[in-house]
Amino acid sequence: MNRRRLLLSSCLALALGASACTNTATYYDGAALAGMKLKLSDPDEGIYPSLAVLDDPNNPFAQSAMGDQTKWNVQMNKSLPVAAFYAWAFNVAQAPYGESQYYVGYNLDATYMAEAAAVDDLPAIRAQAIRAFQTVLDDWPTAVTYDATGTIAYPLATPCYQAIVALGGTVSGGWVLVQDSTGHPLAVKP
Repeated sequence: MNRRRLLLSSCLALALGASACTNTATYYDGAALAGMKLKLSDPDEGIYPSLAVLDDPNNPFAQSAMGDQTKWNVQMNKSLPVAAFYAWAFNVAQAPYGESQYYVGYNLDATYMAEAAAVDDLPAIRAQAIRAFQTVLDDWPTAVTYDATGTIAYPLATPCYQAIVALGGTVSGGWVLVQDSTGHPLAVKP
């Protein structure tokens, strides 16, 4: 993809989610994001407080000044779980918070499910996804993400708990899954 197409892609994505476009591409120049295969460079990559993703030679964002919107632009394209992992892991390393750690887990899970890695690496990616979700529960138990308008918050503890179980992991830290007053599942730490 050339710089002009990157800029146009960025502008289109921004137009869908925001009202302005800048003169600078938000994607790393020359990076082919589609079809990437994940090869973790470090056993803690993407998990707070690791900074390994910043030095990963496979990270297309490692040598760029990734814009705030980039992670969302990549996340919106469901066919780019590996690129989205790198974008969110980059964010965890630069400015850690629960929402970023959740999306690291989410994209590791999506990478695992899509088998977007060497077969021998898939068990480690699954385990890393579980660790990412558990880290949200351990370090940011009240973390939220927002709807497309940025105004409605959604707590992340329950989806983290459910994702760990769905991946065959065991939730630690005393968390349990109960039903709220409307009958929906709710992760709590009594």
